[in-house]
Amino acid sequence: MSDAHDVIRRFIEDVYGAGKVELIDELVHEDYAEHTMMEAFPGNREGLKSFVQVLHGGLSDVDGKVERVLVDNGRVAWRWRMTATHSGDVMGIPASGNHIEITGNDVGTMRDGKLVERWCEQDMLSLMSQLGAMGASTSQT
Repeated sequence: MSDAHDVIRRFIEDVYGAGKVELIDELVHEDYAEHTMMEAFPGNREGLKSFVQVLHGGLSDVDGKVERVLVDNGRVAWRWRMTATHSGDVMGIPASGNHIEITGNDVGTMRDGKLVERWCEQDMLSLMSQLGAMGASTSQT
């Protein structure tokens, strides 16, 4: 059984940060449920793979870091930070060349050493502003 801290670190740094979609089957349970996935992607393991591929199609120099992980009896919560360059189309927004930084707080459950369920909250207002999709944000991260 994998340590929850290590699973979450690899999920953020290797899957989201480095775009290593092939690690999803190792880190994410086959019964995975993503409760906050965008409508265009199914809220399962395959939808997660597609979402990460789309992000990496529009972002370069992606770096994901886990800032804190809390584990309690199969439940896990973590705070993350991601930086990247908006070098291609993301969510229908053409490349701006902007450096972006976004933070988020996720909660989930683990089973059999894998992430099986996740809810994700991130600063979308700031992200949309950084992508050039709207005016300047006053959001603090």
